[in-house]
Amino acid sequence: MTNIIIGGDVMANDTKDIILAILKYLEDSLDEERIDFNKVNHKALGISEPRHSRILGMMLEEGYIDGLKKFSVMGATYSTYKALEPRITLRGIDYLEENKPSAKVYAILKEIKEWIPGL
Repeated sequence: MTNIIIGGDVMANDTKDIILAILKYLEDSLDEERIDFNKVNHKALGISEPRHSRILGMMLEEGYIDGLKKFSVMGATYSTYKALEPRITLRGIDYLEENKPSAKVYAILKEIKEWIPGL
């Protein structure tokens, strides 16, 4: 399995990790004057262009990101996206927060507490 490195964080190369990497980058870039979306393009993430485009499409459909324009490429079986003013949405921030390791640990501990009386 290939790993993704964004801002020093190493991530596995699966769809949810790619989504989290893109969202984390966009959240970390909120103070930047201009967001360099090339830092999370298919090459930077170590994935194919079709996979990257399809993941961006899913993220747009779910409302996690905004500021990308969809283009159809003749002969391609997928759409491509151009970053105009890429940004994370409030829904994207919520998704990022829900999928942080600390949030996952808290959910597991809460579930264990419900299983074991007296904790």
